[in-house]
Amino acid sequence: VKVFISTVPFAAENKKPLEILEAAGVEYLINPTGRKLKESEILAYVGDVQAIIAGTEPITEEVLKEAKNLQLIARVGIGLDSVDLCSATRLGIAVSYTPDAPSPAVAELTIGLMLSCLRHVHLSNEDMHRGGWHRYFGRRLGECIVGIIGMGRIGSRVVSHLKSFKCRKILLNDLMNAT
Repeated sequence: VKVFISTVPFAAENKKPLEILEAAGVEYLINPTGRKLKESEILAYVGDVQAIIAGTEPITEEVLKEAKNLQLIARVGIGLDSVDLCSATRLGIAVSYTPDAPSPAVAELTIGLMLSCLRHVHLSNEDMHRGGWHRYFGRRLGECIVGIIGMGRIGSRVVSHLKSFKCRKILLNDLMNAT
């Protein structure tokens, strides 16, 4: 089996996905450009692959037709708008995606941004890069009333993380159950 990994970065911080492919005897090529590929560039890599592990690169009808042996497009992430689903279906190519994969990272980044804003980390960083030093006083997350809109994959994880900060209140607006 031969796989083209178009998404970047892939396995840059965690080699486990590549170890799984190697253990299964899968031959793979990772996008060598280090950036999102254009349709014309993808064509050069997909001629003989059975699968594509894709990011948000355009997987168009032209790409699908060029990939004569393609059986699977595994989209890393939640959106499928970059994949021509009608053409894939017509050509008998299975398409999958990983809706839960980005949720932990996005929830952690959300908490990180909250902390950064409350503690003025971004302002301190800017000051230091200009050679200054100003001591900003921030607030603790535990002193705050925090509102979360939506309790899907990400919102529910954010709430779970927030509980450990013992916020004064966590207000929820679950849009899915509002109708």
